[in-house]
Amino acid sequence: MCRNVVRSLCPGLLLVCLLSCQALKFYGDADTPIFSSYEKDIPGTGSPDSLNVVTFNIKKARKIALAVSELKVLERTTPVDIYLLQEMNEEGVATIAADLGLNYLYIPFSYDKADKKDIGNAILTRGTIRRSEKLILPHAKWQNQQRRGVTIGEVDIHERKILVYSVHTETVAMSRKMRMDQVDSVVRYGQQESSRYKYVLIGGDFNTAFPKYSRSVVKEFSSCGFDWQTAGVGSTAKAMMGLVTPMNDYLFSRGFAVANARAIRSSKSSDHYPVFATLRY
Repeated sequence: MCRNVVRSLCPGLLLVCLLSCQALKFYGDADTPIFSSYEKDIPGTGSPDSLNVVTFNIKKARKIALAVSELKVLERTTPVDIYLLQEMNEEGVATIAADLGLNYLYIPFSYDKADKKDIGNAILTRGTIRRSEKLILPHAKWQNQQRRGVTIGEVDIHERKILVYSVHTETVAMSRKMRMDQVDSVVRYGQQESSRYKYVLIGGDFNTAFPKYSRSVVKEFSSCGFDWQTAGVGSTAKAMMGLVTPMNDYLFSRGFAVANARAIRSSKSSDHYPVFATLRY
């Protein structure tokens, strides 16, 4: 009887896998596609002795108008110098940048055929973005061959040069070892590049659904000289109708001291909360 059940299920499972594999197109080239707007001359705001940063996964760029309205509320009291955004498309990034008056760098890593949009990471800033780089992380998701990545930009702001990373690593659909390989790739690359930069900022969605994995990620960064600047913010995302509240989103850095950090839990535009920090030079 069990064999008959397996035989009846296998064709269906095979079809699901085949459809899943066709649902994404991976952008494997090292230097394309890249979208940017570097030219805007933005008047200085805030303190030149500190940097206000937000990392935010705006779930597949689906509620951009709501995200903009929420971020504008934050901007009225605390202008943000650098945003690190994940699960974005170019239209969403350009809209947020235009509404908030920011320059941006956006690098997609795949095209979602179901949503008919690119998905990738972005850096938005009041500073000037001098160069860009695309880092493709190791291992493909077996279901659809999706690869995660990092958008890297050199940001000039407050008369300082900052190396900035917007990161999105894989979910629990991938083995913990493979996901730690992705984290290690980010950390090692950041450590290598930080020899040329006094200030390094690494943030994004690390999909650390369980505390043990979260501790492993933090330990990896700490062992290579990066400070966890959002250690006290608590949960940063919600799942299963709010029954599960993992800490998925992080800001790590070199050359900064944290003044304050918090998750903005009033946000309704994603299944993640914006995570805000003020860093002192």
